[in-house]
Parts: sequence; structure tokens; C-alpha cells
Amino acid sequence: PVDNKEKAILAETKIFKIAINQHGTEYKPDARIITDYVLTDICKNFTEKVVTVREQLRYHSNRVEKFDTEFKGATIISAAEYLKSKGYDEILIVGDNSVDSIDFQNLVKTEIDKLTPKTTIYQYTNGNFNLPVKSITEFCK
Repeated sequence: PVDNKEKAILAETKIFKIAINQHGTEYKPDARIITDYVLTDICKNFTEKVVTVREQLRYHSNRVEKFDTEFKGATIISAAEYLKSKGYDEILIVGDNSVDSIDFQNLVKTEIDKLTPKTTIYQYTNGNFNLPVKSITEFCK
């Protein structure tokens, strides 16, 4: 959970924000990233740019960007890889790694850890990552 003061900061900040799947609308994301086969539904239900890893539309859309990367099992991994590929060297994950099995959570941790030598990645709270914690207030300064 994000407290109301931090929610407001995140929603109003001008930093680039990417939402995962259908989450995070209240933070006014600049884009969404998806790895499941739900591109048509996401395009119908959200107005942001959509970054897709595994699915393409049959027609051209200026709102859709294909991110050519190997899907490693979790959208949060693809999101971090996408941001790194765009030159972002500091990332704050406002989310957690608590879904699915312990093995899946460990896979996510391992893949995120591989990105940290060249990109500084923080977690908002103790979100079950091997990452330092940083508040939204601190990150947005």
C-alpha cells in the first residue's frame, strides 16, 4: 500500500511512470507494459501508450510499441528491462514480489538482480526484492 501523501507525489510528479498490466491508473502513468495476450483489451480500457512484449495488433497503432526482449516470466522484469533499454539509470519499483510460488518469486529476484550492476533499482517498501528501500518522496527529489 502507498500512503496518501506519497500517492499524491507520484501522481503529480513529471518523472516517467510505467504501469504494469491494468495496475496503477491512480498514478497517472505515461505508459503500460504487458506481457500477456491482452493487448486489445488494454488498448480499449486505457489511454496510455502500451508497450507489448509478446503480442502485436493486426493493424498499426501509434499507441503501441513492441519491445523486443525475451520474456522471462514476469511483467515486472520486462518493465525494468524496458526502462533500462530507454536509458533510465534509476528505477523505483512501487509494487511487490509476493504473487505465485516461492520459486517464482526467487526467479523474479534473480532477474531483477541481473539488472542492478548498471541500473540503480529501489523498492518502495520491503517488497520482497533484494533491493534497497527508498520512499517516493526521496526518489522524486
